[in-house]
Amino acid sequence: MVDYYALPQSGPRAWPGRAAAGQLSFRLKAVTVQDELARDICAELGDDFNSNRFVPYVMMHEFEGLLFSDCERFASAIGKTELIPKLKAIRDAFETPEEINDSPITAPSKQIEALIPGYQKPLSGVLAALEIGLDTIRRECPHFRNWVERLESWTQ
Repeated sequence: MVDYYALPQSGPRAWPGRAAAGQLSFRLKAVTVQDELARDICAELGDDFNSNRFVPYVMMHEFEGLLFSDCERFASAIGKTELIPKLKAIRDAFETPEEINDSPITAPSKQIEALIPGYQKPLSGVLAALEIGLDTIRRECPHFRNWVERLESWTQ
């Protein structure tokens, strides 16, 4: 799991597919990098390694975006229910939580930190994710859902 936003596009540290993805629609950006990354890793590791064993997930923006899957549960988990309307306003500006802006100023974590000074990503983020639940995040975040379903297919 990596964050698309800061992946280098050019130079010796460029990620496979990142430069091309920058020219694509939102829905194709992460998928393009994931596919190119899988191809690159599999080619490097040889014929015995296949893309079913390496399943990258490129999150378009930040983990905190997933927390906007259920603003009421998010606010409840961190003890800030008075923020429900403000969290919903952020969420409602986008088609899915995964699309919440990636600007250094309006990234999901920055918007949360603006509402909650001292917000602690590791603690509060985990508490909120547990309260929201995987089923809700999957329902609201199609790219994340596709990745989880691919991982789950290994058990079948």
